[in-house]
Amino acid sequence: MKNIILFGLFVFVSLTAIAQSYNSEFDVYSRTIDINQKSLAFGLTEAQFDAIKDEAYANPDFVNGNIYQEDQLLKKEVPMRYNAYADEIEIKKNASDNNYGALTKAPNIFVKMGKDLYVFVPYNGSNAKGGYFNVLNDGKTYDLYKKVTSIFNEPKTAETSYGKDTPPGFTKNVVYYLVEDGTFLEMPNRKSKILKMMDQKKSEMKTFIKENDLDLDNEADLIKAVKHFDSLL
Repeated sequence: MKNIILFGLFVFVSLTAIAQSYNSEFDVYSRTIDINQKSLAFGLTEAQFDAIKDEAYANPDFVNGNIYQEDQLLKKEVPMRYNAYADEIEIKKNASDNNYGALTKAPNIFVKMGKDLYVFVPYNGSNAKGGYFNVLNDGKTYDLYKKVTSIFNEPKTAETSYGKDTPPGFTKNVVYYLVEDGTFLEMPNRKSKILKMMDQKKSEMKTFIKENDLDLDNEADLIKAVKHFDSLL
């Protein structure tokens, strides 16, 4: 897919490497995940981890999706979900299976998870430092990518008897990127700065946003704006 500037994310689970196979069928599982080691990885009790584990995901539920290599369908109707903390696509062999693994990270492998399209983008040619992005719009000149990151917050004990202990948890951070020929431009939060990124057609975009009453803080409206901008080029 496309190259990007991206920092690596720490993988939080105990992993067992599995060799990739390119024989009769591509082995999409890069590793298995030891479910029993997850709470230990965070220094939490099993009960503490169970209470917050769903927060690590863009969507904690497994959704049936398809796995592709280039334009070839490798596997269909695979239960999967995106782990926004570990930056991995977790997959099951079947819906009833309690165990699951992680999808092989490679730029020529992508997934369609329900309505969401996820692609893997290396960093400076390194898969180890690359990451997954949710493609919101695939345009002729500009694409719109979304990066969701879950950050683990360690539990904290109150410093005084008047304070309250802070429980462990995850917080999510969402960043949007305007992508052109492999160059990723982080989109700002302010409407005026977003329009500055669209200087080529700034006047037309201001009119389009006003006439359609678009709120660029709203993801659906941002997608509409980027699609229109791309159509003007």
